[in-house]
Amino acid sequence: MKEILVSTGLAMGLFVFVLLMGNALRDVAELVAAGKLGIDVFFKLIGLLIPYVGAYALPLGMLTGTLIALGRLSSQREITAMKAAGLSLYQIAAPVFLIAFFGMVVGVLVNLHYAPQSRVAYKQLMASAITENPVDFIEERRFIHEFPGYVIYMGGRDGSTMQDFWIWELDAQRRVNVFLRAAEGELLYNEASRELVLTLKNGTAEQRNPDNPESFEGDMPDSLFFGELPIALPLDELFGEKGQRRTRTKEMTFAQLMEQRQGELEKEAASGGPMTEERLEVQMHLQKNFAMAYSVFSLAVFGVPLAIHVGRQETYANLGIALVIAMSYYFLMIMVSWLEEKPTLRPDLLIWLPNLIFQGFGFWMLHRASRH
Repeated sequence: MKEILVSTGLAMGLFVFVLLMGNALRDVAELVAAGKLGIDVFFKLIGLLIPYVGAYALPLGMLTGTLIALGRLSSQREITAMKAAGLSLYQIAAPVFLIAFFGMVVGVLVNLHYAPQSRVAYKQLMASAITENPVDFIEERRFIHEFPGYVIYMGGRDGSTMQDFWIWELDAQRRVNVFLRAAEGELLYNEASRELVLTLKNGTAEQRNPDNPESFEGDMPDSLFFGELPIALPLDELFGEKGQRRTRTKEMTFAQLMEQRQGELEKEAASGGPMTEERLEVQMHLQKNFAMAYSVFSLAVFGVPLAIHVGRQETYANLGIALVIAMSYYFLMIMVSWLEEKPTLRPDLLIWLPNLIFQGFGFWMLHRASRH
């Protein structure tokens, strides 16, 4: 148990660090380096990201810890010695299953409560930082996605003049409705209306077809040249308390998801229609979070006989094996996610298929290993 706990803890720390580096840490660090965020806000943001990446680091850490600990025991023939002393393979693996069970419970709490809460708190803290220093938030050579309905890119600065603006105005389905490009721009903060006013100068505006903005067949999009064009970016819509921003499914806790699901069930009962896309999205997210938490146990079951069979003592080898297994598991999860647009296939239930495959194959290998 001590070997598993230490190995799992170290592996989890490694994966949390790697996922943070590959997730939002890079963007946040750039803002700190550019003087847009204080170092205290930086560490608060990183702390709020840990539960979010922990949902993925926990199964990986459990699998890696199992492979490292049992791989070392197997390579040194300690597993053989324990069997010779009368212990069955299931007794030897009992500490692994116990830790995996508690890890699964922790995974449920993190995935369905702490991770969405930390995600919302992260965005609210970022919004607060923007409000305190809004004019400097537009950073050159970085795509800004934080303003609802817009994607903004600025090429550079010449003193106080901001140059080479690219702006994509999105519709409700996040498709490009209007594309703007300007040679220069000026950004001011209107404290009375809590708005960033971006005034574009010497540019063009391209209006897409509102019915099918992604199609370029037939007539070309309408283009308009302008000398000056102001755009208001309300900060209250940017995760603020005053905004009426709709909470995304990924940011809902378990209670909120169940309330949303109940509302969709009532709509279906009133209309007599099939499952709505909204209910499928909620159920898919619910089942995916439960399946991700349960993967801690499934991957541990798969890892026990594999570690004994391979019997590698080297940490880097076990880490490589764990990454290959994890990539296979997540690839299966992604394949099932592709079926979200086909509710008749019930992807919200098929999301459990990777767990069933890995756990079934793991118990089969465990049964074979116990007979030798």
